[in-house]
Formats: sequence, structure tokens, C-alpha cells
Amino acid sequence: MTVLPVAVPEPDGYRTQLAALGTKLEYLHPALRAGEVARRSATRNHPANTAGTRAYQEHVRIIREMHIRHEGWKRLLHDHLELVCNPDRTVAFGVMSGDGATGERTFPPRNARRRGAATKRVAEDNAAQLELFPLHRGNEVVLSSEEAGHLQVWFLVSRRIEAGDKVYVHNELSLPAEVVDGYVSEWKRRILLPVFEMDGIEPPHEDGGGEIDIPVPFR
Repeated sequence: MTVLPVAVPEPDGYRTQLAALGTKLEYLHPALRAGEVARRSATRNHPANTAGTRAYQEHVRIIREMHIRHEGWKRLLHDHLELVCNPDRTVAFGVMSGDGATGERTFPPRNARRRGAATKRVAEDNAAQLELFPLHRGNEVVLSSEEAGHLQVWFLVSRRIEAGDKVYVHNELSLPAEVVDGYVSEWKRRILLPVFEMDGIEPPHEDGGGEIDIPVPFR
């Protein structure tokens, strides 16, 4: 009788690593989709930064909803960071925009926009933890100071690129270890995820015409 080899998971397989954190790609990519849809709802008549703000809000909302609904996680506002936290209060997820190295194995990414002191503090806590904590172990939670010190805060880092009539969102779930001058300079762990692809870019409805500049004389 032929003995078939036992399938051994790829050491750095993203699905295995996501499962160890209690999540799935199926919970993360819908957040990217929702963000892209929200981004496209902004027109040139909206205030500047509307598209990015809407995308961020949907990223947070969907990543929370998917984990609350399917895994029993809780909303968490931790040190001004909008997160979702596992029931054991050991792992939390947030979102951030990354630069051109996002999702690339060779070079570590940086966040695209400067982060506040809260990200620096959670990175310091991440770095101080010696090893990954056991991961299988109202919808809002408040952490004690002791729990906060043991919490790993991961970020779904994403970078969108338009090419032709498609949008490619490079992404990874990563654990910052150091923040310098508002930018992540070191990651403790990175889980590279498949590129998320969307097509059908439709220009938002606008009322025509371009911008005008009305000179205002000084008096």
C-alpha cells in the first residue's frame, strides 16, 4: 500500500499565520473592498481628503464587524487607536496606509502618513513582549493597565495602486516594533497577504467644469 505523505503547512503560509491570530483572509479583504467602494463615492466637490477618510472609516468598520460577528471579538478604543480585540484581550487589529513597499517581501514598508504617539506606545509594548501569546485562547472592551501591556496590536497595512481600469491593493497584517518620528521603522512580524484586486473604476458624478480661483484683493 502506498503511504501518502502528510501535508505539512508552508512555514510562512499566510493562512496558517492568520489562523494562529484567530483571523482569516476572508475577514480582512472585505475591509479593503468596503474601503475602496467608499473611496469611490467621493467626488471632486467633496472636501479634500474625503476619499481617504471614507476608506479609513470603512476599513475600521468592516474589520471590526467581521471579527465581532464571526469570532466574538470586541470593539476597542485603546489609547486613541480604533481597534478590535480578541476575547482573551491579547491580540488587537487596527488599520493603516502603507508606502510602496507594502506587501513586498524584500523591503519593509512604512506608514504613508505620520502616526501619533499612541502608535509609538503600542509598538514599544509589542517589542517588549518576548513571544507570541497563546492565540487560541455589550461588544466593547476596556483593558486594565496590565492587559494593555500584554496586548499585541497588529495593523492591516494597505497600499492601493491604479493600473488601467483596475485597482490593486497590496496588503499585509503586521506588528510594529518601533516608531520613529511618527513612522514605523521596524516590524516585529509581517504576514504578507495576496494582492486584493478590484475593477470597474467609475468616475464619480460631478457637475462638470473645473476648479476656479477667485482672487481676493488685500485691503
